[in-house]
Amino acid sequence: MDPIDLSSSRVNLNGPGDWKQWISIIHKFATAQNVWKYIDPSNAEKPALSKPEEPTVQQIRPTASDLTDLTAEEFRRLEFLHTQYRTKVQTHRDQQKALSSIQQHIVKTIGNYYSTIADEHDIAKELALLKARVQPTDWAHEQEVLERYYAVLKAPNRSKIDTWITSWQRILTEAQKLDLPDIKNLRPTRQFLQAVSSINPAFTDYWINKMEDEARNKPNWQDSFPDGIKISEIFERSHKAKRATGSKAVFSTFQNEGPNQSNNGYNDGDKGSNRR
Repeated sequence: MDPIDLSSSRVNLNGPGDWKQWISIIHKFATAQNVWKYIDPSNAEKPALSKPEEPTVQQIRPTASDLTDLTAEEFRRLEFLHTQYRTKVQTHRDQQKALSSIQQHIVKTIGNYYSTIADEHDIAKELALLKARVQPTDWAHEQEVLERYYAVLKAPNRSKIDTWITSWQRILTEAQKLDLPDIKNLRPTRQFLQAVSSINPAFTDYWINKMEDEARNKPNWQDSFPDGIKISEIFERSHKAKRATGSKAVFSTFQNEGPNQSNNGYNDGDKGSNRR
């Protein structure tokens, strides 16, 4: 979606979990249109959007009554002010149009929260009311993200692997931004491998064995081992290869993804490795 195109947004404000993305879309659009400072719900001291004032001859010469009282130089200065004024008027019109688009977007996407702003007609106040009503607390937001994280892990779909992996990467990134304990270090890698074990047990067996071997034998192994995002990318490639060429080829595909792995397959140590 174009970051300044409100009309194509499909994000509705159905609950606290939607607040961050919903307000982010409005923020991007309003910033691009130079109106965010007028509606920012986090700013209690917002300026008002005022119509520009048309310049007068008195601004050039306080004692003048009309244009005939101005010198040629003063007249040129007045013309310059009028040029600036016309630009400001157009900017003001564009900003009003942007605010109108935001108002329509709010009404269109807030669903059952409409009653929260039903008696309000000022966009800045509407957003402040919605923020107070819908924005989750930090703890509630963390809990909601964790619930979605584990829900995604429980629902791998064999027929829609690409979509599922995209959902996994999105929620993992969101959880990482919150620095949640549940997704620190290589926990996401292990959780992902467990989630896909029913789809491709050979893939899970290989990477679990490799994880255990490196944990015993390789100092600082976690620094180079695939994290949650990387392992999902490897799985996605191997899954596509499996569909295209069969399981024999895919085993070679993910086998060769490992750090320091030769293109010819397992090294001698890996050949004898069994899942422990």
